[in-house]
Amino acid sequence: MTTLEERKELGKATVDIISEAAGEDGFALEYLWMWARMSRTLDDIFDADQVVTREELLEVFEYMFVKMPTNPFFNEYKDVLTSQHVSMYNAWMAANAWEQGDEVDQIYAHVWRDAHHEVVPIVALLTQGYEKMKEISDLIRKTFKKKLGD
Repeated sequence: MTTLEERKELGKATVDIISEAAGEDGFALEYLWMWARMSRTLDDIFDADQVVTREELLEVFEYMFVKMPTNPFFNEYKDVLTSQHVSMYNAWMAANAWEQGDEVDQIYAHVWRDAHHEVVPIVALLTQGYEKMKEISDLIRKTFKKKLGD
């Protein structure tokens, strides 16, 4: 569980990284912002380690059912992004199941839980090309690296 101060720092880092990944594409930035908010809020609900307000829950529903499906960037790249969503979900569910296993299971779970980050370099690839994808990928790994057990 992160402290309030750590959450603020990670939140600022997230905004900086998704802004850079989106480049000049405002719809890509909107897509990544929704993705970030949904990921954070749903993880907080699942882990039950943070208070999630009714407004935050309604925000996620609005993103899921109205704003994400009508976002022009998402619609243009729906096949690519949906495959990433499926992969993220699958890895996150496996991480949650394996985090209570033996030491090796826990190592895998530790890595899989952050698979949702992989959509950000994909957005950088779609908006700015291969070199930007590599740059964003490296930045994410350095920024969100955690010690085992954290």
